[in-house]
Amino acid sequence: MSQLLYRFAIGAYHLGIRFAAWFNPKAKAWVVGRQNWLAKLKRWRQEVQLNDRVLWMHCASLGEFEQGRPVLEQLRTEFPDLKIVLSFYSPSGYELRKHYAAADYICYLPADTPNNAQQWIVTLQPDLIVFVKYEFWYFHLQAAFDQRIPTYLIAGAFRPKQLFFRWYGKTFQTLLRQFQHLHVQTKSDEDLLKEHGIHKVTVTGDPRVDQVMTIAQIEAQYPAIAAFATGAQLFIAGSTWPPGEAILLAKKEWWTSDWKLLIAPHDIGENHIQQIINRCPMPALRYSSEPSEAHLRAARILILDTIGMLSRVYRYGRLVYIGGGFGRSIHNTLEPAAYGLPILFGPKYHKFTEAVSLAERGGAFVIENEADFESRFTELQLASARALASREVVNYLQENQGATARIVADLAEILRPE
Repeated sequence: MSQLLYRFAIGAYHLGIRFAAWFNPKAKAWVVGRQNWLAKLKRWRQEVQLNDRVLWMHCASLGEFEQGRPVLEQLRTEFPDLKIVLSFYSPSGYELRKHYAAADYICYLPADTPNNAQQWIVTLQPDLIVFVKYEFWYFHLQAAFDQRIPTYLIAGAFRPKQLFFRWYGKTFQTLLRQFQHLHVQTKSDEDLLKEHGIHKVTVTGDPRVDQVMTIAQIEAQYPAIAAFATGAQLFIAGSTWPPGEAILLAKKEWWTSDWKLLIAPHDIGENHIQQIINRCPMPALRYSSEPSEAHLRAARILILDTIGMLSRVYRYGRLVYIGGGFGRSIHNTLEPAAYGLPILFGPKYHKFTEAVSLAERGGAFVIENEADFESRFTELQLASARALASREVVNYLQENQGATARIVADLAEILRPE
């Protein structure tokens, strides 16, 4: 893809976003969040001492932030005077993490044009740049390379059908060759890059493994969840969407004997919550209604209609379904995996290395429809079957710990005074 074609595509995309902003709240946040970005950045940069070292990390959205987060926090510990700039592309990342305490400046990445990129780099003057997973904005990266700023990719994930490896993607492949180093998640990522002559690459893994295992060690107590789980095995459905909810709520008998169901929907808007309630084959409680302990013990279905709890609520579960797999792609499977839980999800999971690995090992299971769910759920109700799956989940996590330390050790070489 030529620069000219790329510029045309980016311009058309930005025009579409601005049009969508008239009626789409997320698009509006994308546009409004980037207004006066240069003046804001200049104001912050003037407050920073010239001899202060600046690290810029860029993430697409919330998921990529969670991959970069343990690296940022470890660098903050080792280099307390380091100034950390954290940029997002998507409102779903920025809006949820705009008050993140470990960063000194948090913002949207300006639109990827040559002028924006040049002004961003010249104004920010970073000493080190870190991109996470698969963010590759051409002009921002080229501006950084032109200024000879050490630029790294962490938690990289590559697939043969990506633009870099197509005959028309050579322009973007040159970007990969100019990185100081590419830290990738798997051996297959490394092999693919080396097959195309890119050798500055190391398999270091996914820092999210370290992050979720740290979270799992935090003793967070939720008395309402504990009361609900009393006297039954708890099946947790996390980040659900309507197609998965329809399967889980298809039969009353699944949740009337030994198992209870806790649903944590991805969308906690009132319309969606009411859709779930209407679909439930029996009365359901809402967590936000603060039901009494007696009602919680008696209930069979509980809707977790709040945010910020799910990663710690998994500790109460015995089996998990993760939503998104009947849409674009599944949500976070590492959070329940941190508690050794067997995981079910829909067929759209191949973008995530951990999901593929867990499925191959027998720690996670793919369901295509209601019949698949019933068959797998029946099997995993047996404690022996759950124990075998749980062992594979735990083994995977133990084998993939330590990415944060490996990445930080490399970045620290740039940040240490000469």
